[in-house]
Amino acid sequence: MKKNTASNYTIIFFIGLFLILGLIPILGKDFSVSAATLRIMAADALPKPITEIGAIFKKEHPGVKIDYDFLGAGVLKGDIEEGAPCDIFLSANGKFQRQLKRKGFLNSYRTFAYDYLAAATPYNNPAGVNSSNLIQKLTDSNVSLTTSSPHADPAGDYTWKMFRKINKYYPGAFEKITNHANHLLDAALVMPVLESGNTDLGILYMSQLIELKKSGAEINIIPIPKKYNTKAKFTASVLNQSKYKALSEDFIKLLFSKKGKKILKYWGFFDFNNSRNIIK
Repeated sequence: MKKNTASNYTIIFFIGLFLILGLIPILGKDFSVSAATLRIMAADALPKPITEIGAIFKKEHPGVKIDYDFLGAGVLKGDIEEGAPCDIFLSANGKFQRQLKRKGFLNSYRTFAYDYLAAATPYNNPAGVNSSNLIQKLTDSNVSLTTSSPHADPAGDYTWKMFRKINKYYPGAFEKITNHANHLLDAALVMPVLESGNTDLGILYMSQLIELKKSGAEINIIPIPKKYNTKAKFTASVLNQSKYKALSEDFIKLLFSKKGKKILKYWGFFDFNNSRNIIK
C-alpha cells in the first residue's frame, strides 16, 4: 500500500513538473503587447509612407494593431493637449513637439525627414502658370490660389513664410497673395481641389505632389526657387502617456531604419538624419 502511495506521489510530481515547464513560455509572453493597439497621430503629408511602414511593423509584431489619425499637425497637437489617446506623434515641424515637451507630454523628439514646398496647376493650366511667371500669378487676384492654413497646419506656416520671403524681393507681394489665397484646414484637402481642377494654382509639399503623380493625377509641378522656399522638418516622438513605450520605440526604430528611409524616399521625402539626432 505504501509502495503504491509513493508511486502516486512520484507520478503527481512529474505531472506537476511537466505542467510548470510547459507554462513557462506562456507565462513569459506579454499578452498585453501582442494584443496592443498603437495609436499614431501623424501630419497629413504622411499617410502613404507611414501606413506602408506600419504594414511592415505589424508583420514583425504579430497581433499588434495600429490606429492612424492623419490631420494637420496643429489640430493633432490640440487633440493631444485635450487628452486624446496617442502613443506616437509625427509632426511636420519641431515647434509643436517643443510645445508638447514644455507641457510634459513628451521627453524628446527626433527629426526623421525633410520636404520642400512646390506649386502645381491642373494639367490644362487655365491660368498659364509657369516657372518664369510664378510670382506674377501668385499676386494676381484673378488666379485662384489654394493653400493650407497657417497655425492649423505646418504646411500653411511654411507657405506663409515663403510668401514673406517673396515679399522681400517684391514689396507688397505678401498682402496681395494672402488677401486672395483660399486656405484650407490642411494640405491634404488641397490635393483633391487641385486634382479636380477647381483651383488654378496650389501650394503643397513636394511629397504630396509626387503622391498625386504616382496615383495618376494629371497635374503640372512647378518647383519654387530655393531663395523663396522653406525646408519642412518632420519629427517623431513617443508620448509619455503611452502604455506601449517599448513597442512605440520599435516603430520609431523602423522609421529610421534602411527600410523606413527607402519608403520615405519613394514617397518624396529626403535628407534624413540618423537616430542619434535626438532633441531633448
